[in-house]
Amino acid sequence: MEKITIIVMILGGLIFFSHLLNKLFDKTKIPNVLILITIGIIAGFFIDSKIFFGEVGRVFTTITLIIILFESGVGLKLQELKSSILSATLVTIINFIFSAGIVVGITMWLADFDFTTALFLGSILGGTSSAVVIPMVRQLNMGHKAGTVLLLESAFTDVLCLVVGLAVLESMKAGDLEATSILGNMAKSFLLAILLGLFGGFAWSLLLNWIRGIKNSMFTTLALVFIIYGCAELLGLNGGIAALSFGIVLGNSEYFDKMKLWKRIFKIETAKLNDNEKNFFSEIVFVMQTYFFVYIGIVIEFGTPLIYLISVMIVCLVIIARIPTVRLLVRKDCSPDDKLLMSIMMPKGLVPAILASIPLQEGLPYGQEIAEIGYAVVLTSIIMCSLLIIILGKKKNSKAQADISTILPIETQTETTNENTTEATDSEVLHESDNN
Repeated sequence: MEKITIIVMILGGLIFFSHLLNKLFDKTKIPNVLILITIGIIAGFFIDSKIFFGEVGRVFTTITLIIILFESGVGLKLQELKSSILSATLVTIINFIFSAGIVVGITMWLADFDFTTALFLGSILGGTSSAVVIPMVRQLNMGHKAGTVLLLESAFTDVLCLVVGLAVLESMKAGDLEATSILGNMAKSFLLAILLGLFGGFAWSLLLNWIRGIKNSMFTTLALVFIIYGCAELLGLNGGIAALSFGIVLGNSEYFDKMKLWKRIFKIETAKLNDNEKNFFSEIVFVMQTYFFVYIGIVIEFGTPLIYLISVMIVCLVIIARIPTVRLLVRKDCSPDDKLLMSIMMPKGLVPAILASIPLQEGLPYGQEIAEIGYAVVLTSIIMCSLLIIILGKKKNSKAQADISTILPIETQTETTNENTTEATDSEVLHESDNN
């Protein structure tokens, strides 16, 4: 009973501590992701994660991912989506190919993997984690274009990591690699998941006003997100993309009433999420992601020094490869500072960590090495991304202060001129009133 009491107190304390970390970020530029994961790593030395979490851990991470993707979709506006979708798609595909290629090359060279095994590890480590990227983007207050591209990239690569990774895993078992089946599964999982999310969003926007008449209905929207995610997964599609699409439709439902074709088909006005509902979802995301990062720290397992040398090489080369890709493909409506942040925004998350453990569980060759490298790259990528954000944040602040000090004398002169002009105007008014 005492252990449960202590755990409950710790869960409450983490929320207060996470609020404090958000405040400290403005001054230190240390992302709360890094500190929360560090807390999880320390706690992991005292907790047996397999006994303590078991299957509950996977349920928790899935729920967290669903809520984060849905809430992020609600915040995306169609105008931003239109201007970013092409750049995001190109950035996603090219960065995924380059990142996977880097992992394949290094693991075949240093870990002596065969091509299929290296390709499996490359496919699950080729993307970025939406559950890690999205909170970082929000803390950094990036521009709309940069933030939208990173959000879409992380969501799209979740699909690529899952679909390509699982397809290559089947090839590892069968001993035969089939590219056509991989591409077919990707197209099916991606496009049909979008259609399912869009259909659910359209239907819910028509029913939402009626649903609000039911008592205690705030959670009904979230409940439907879970159902849509589950339906997508049962159909062999990607539930995360379905949840994101559902959120995008609800976040832009006011545009439907402006369409003439929509008015002809549907006589009912669509409903949009109000501020109370958006704030409610935002609070849930904050709580879930706080526990999520601590959980990542707890479940990560450590390997040998060689494993971490490999992981550092992989992460450094991935960052180097992202720089020209971002600069070439994201040109409009994106500042140089945002492009630089986009280049380093490559943290991996729990999707590769979970997939990396499957070959070991199924007794496949190199299973132990795959798991250790997968965990190491996840941890190394998050740490290096966080450290680079701290460095770039301090440089950005010092640059801003230098610009302010340069502009300050001009502003002072302007203020003095304005004061003199005001005094002159006042004297003219007084002179005119005396004449009158």
